[in-house]
Amino acid sequence: MTSLLKRVRIDRLFFGSFAVFIAALLLIFTWISYSITSRELADNTSYYQQDLLGELNKQLDIQRQSIEQMSLAAARNIDTVGYNPLEKDSFERLRRKKDLLNMLANITYSTTMVQSIYLYMENPELTDSQAPVKFLDIRDVQSQSWYPDVKSNDFAWIGDHMLDTNTGPQHFIGFARKVYNNSGKYYGLLVLNVKASAIEQLVRGETEQRNRILLDAGGKTISAIGGLTLGDSELSRIRASEKKSGSFRLPAAPAGGDALLVWSKSHSDWILAEATPWSSIVHGSVRLAYALVAAGLSAIFIASFFTLFLSRQFTKPIRQLLAIMNRVPGSASASHLPSDYTNEFGSLFNGYRRQMERIEELLQSLKAQHKRQREAEILALQAMINPHFLYNTLDQLNWLAIEAGQEKISRILSLMGKMFRIGLSNGETMIPIRDELVHVESYLQIQSIRWGDGLTYSIEADEALKELYIPRLTLQPFVENAIIHGFHGRRTGEIRIEAEREGNAPRIEFRIYDNGVGLRADWSEKKKRRTGGYGIRNVKERIAAYLGAPYGVQLHNLDGQGTLVRIVLPVIHNLEEAEEESHVADSHH
Repeated sequence: MTSLLKRVRIDRLFFGSFAVFIAALLLIFTWISYSITSRELADNTSYYQQDLLGELNKQLDIQRQSIEQMSLAAARNIDTVGYNPLEKDSFERLRRKKDLLNMLANITYSTTMVQSIYLYMENPELTDSQAPVKFLDIRDVQSQSWYPDVKSNDFAWIGDHMLDTNTGPQHFIGFARKVYNNSGKYYGLLVLNVKASAIEQLVRGETEQRNRILLDAGGKTISAIGGLTLGDSELSRIRASEKKSGSFRLPAAPAGGDALLVWSKSHSDWILAEATPWSSIVHGSVRLAYALVAAGLSAIFIASFFTLFLSRQFTKPIRQLLAIMNRVPGSASASHLPSDYTNEFGSLFNGYRRQMERIEELLQSLKAQHKRQREAEILALQAMINPHFLYNTLDQLNWLAIEAGQEKISRILSLMGKMFRIGLSNGETMIPIRDELVHVESYLQIQSIRWGDGLTYSIEADEALKELYIPRLTLQPFVENAIIHGFHGRRTGEIRIEAEREGNAPRIEFRIYDNGVGLRADWSEKKKRRTGGYGIRNVKERIAAYLGAPYGVQLHNLDGQGTLVRIVLPVIHNLEEAEEESHVADSHH
């Protein structure tokens, strides 16, 4: 966001931010509205479907109990009729058979739901294939697909299966009950074949295009419309509930996509469930969301024009200010700025006017300063006559000394010329370390001529360090101080100069050792007489002024064995870096 504020125009940023904010607010509001309305619609749908399924479950329970009661009555009446397939008297057996057929046929005629009755027994009598009651061999029952459901139970409901009828194969739902004689011996199986269409009609109710399923207490499908099936996880969830009805969201329903599953349990734990596609439930919410999006887009379209107009009016004063600021300095006039603003823009314009007046004053001051600088340069050029005169004079004296055979004097004059040339360095504040070392070595050679073999010295510095830069005349004052004060009254002395850079550290350390008398207690106090041309105080002040902390000079006594001077300077590769270091030091001050 910060980079956008720096790079993008204010009017565009204002307009874009406002548009994005409205769009985000619209999306959030639409999503919240959709979530709330879809949840409310799902709750209402669940509430009404639970009531509907509860009523259908009551009707199904009545029919279920009715069929079970018919089966129980038929099983008891078989014993009452006294039909015995092992009766030896054929006339008596035939009479009993007719009574049994009439009794079972009356049951089928008493309700339209029961299509036929099958009685499985040993040695069954032949019956009319068109009759509603049939006697079948008990051994055939084991080959039926539904036999495992009734094998270990006295009675059980049989799921949807096919049977041949006068009009062709049809779907039936059966109820099977085992038949026992008065002695409690099992001798037959009674099956009531209920029309599947009648059960489906009850399951469907008065609505069409529904996905419903009817399950018995064991979880076996009794009837289903719309292709709905329930897995073990859904059944377990329904059975685990202590409520008689409920609902939950069903993923990947047969109709495609998620669905709302509503269920109801009867007193006998039969389950009637219905799945409604989630998309049809939230259809109203989707339409509401579309309406909100359309209204929001219209609002964004209208607000865009208003925002664009407002942003241009808002940035107009800024554009006027920028137009004047972009003109050539000196030609821009702050009087062209509006003067009728009393808000922040008015403060900005007034501040710019004052700034322009101040700039005009500074321009006049710079012109005057430039004039004075030109005059100073002329005086400096005139002053350079004296150094050139000194060079020429030293050069003439050197030739005279050579002609006179005074080699020491000639050597001293040559070294003095070299020192004088490096000391001036065309007015440069920073010089290469190589020149600084030549300068201090020239001074040491002059002193060696005076001291003879009594003065020894060494200078150690890597060649790579000699190409870096150092403030001029930094080392010589400390060497001069050591010879004049440290070796005072002595005939011998030793000086070591070392320059070292630790790895790639951005600092260079110069160390100057001498074996003189060491530092006096009042060495840091300012003396009336200056020694060595540039005193120690001068070097410290120059380093502090040009470079600042953490660079500087430290002097240490070596326990009566001399003095150690440590000079820490930055790594400077060229004069441009020297100027940067000087600016950094000024900012610290």
